[in-house]
Amino acid sequence: MADLTTLRQRRDALEAAIASGVTSISVDGQSTQFASLQELQRVLNRINDEIAACTGQNKRRPAVATVYLGGFE
Repeated sequence: MADLTTLRQRRDALEAAIASGVTSISVDGQSTQFASLQELQRVLNRINDEIAACTGQNKRRPAVATVYLGGFE
């Protein structure tokens, strides 16, 4: 596992790539080409999990909303 500083650099590069719509990043002189934005998002999620593990933070649970579409009786 990489150190926290490197993980944060990779996360920042991935977030910038996703925001601009490109599928390649460069961190510390190493370039990586991804197949799709979905792959970029998967790698970003994995890096966020690693950062959470390094800092002792719990992984955030996704928010879920329930919508009732039926009528009232």
